[in-house]
Amino acid sequence: MQNTGFEIKEAVSMGSVTAEGVAKSVAVCYAVTVVLLAALAVMVTYLPISEGIVPAAVLVITILSVAAAGFMAAKKIGSKGWLCGVVSGLAYIVTLYFIGSLVFRSFDFGTGILTMLPIGAFSGALGGIMGVNARKHTR
Repeated sequence: MQNTGFEIKEAVSMGSVTAEGVAKSVAVCYAVTVVLLAALAVMVTYLPISEGIVPAAVLVITILSVAAAGFMAAKKIGSKGWLCGVVSGLAYIVTLYFIGSLVFRSFDFGTGILTMLPIGAFSGALGGIMGVNARKHTR
């Protein structure tokens, strides 16, 4: 059976959180994250910036990226921004955990992931709320 796209369009018009919408927003935000982390690496390498700021800067970049993922998903769907944001934030953090675990060959389920899950959910929810409100103001 061929997917005509009608189901996805119908879900978006009804304000449903779709896996495709979340996946697209998270993928775009991963691209932004990579660019921002590369810029951070260049700054730490070539400017007189302490390497001690790197963990805090990575956390800020992650929070902003998660919020952007929630914003994009919620703006497209147009309702339930907090839910779109939470789902996007959790998808971002869980994907990041699995990618990191594969790269470092360590599936350690410790305090790091347990801390980042609520941070991701909260940041995504804030971004989602802003995304729904941005859509309402641009109509």
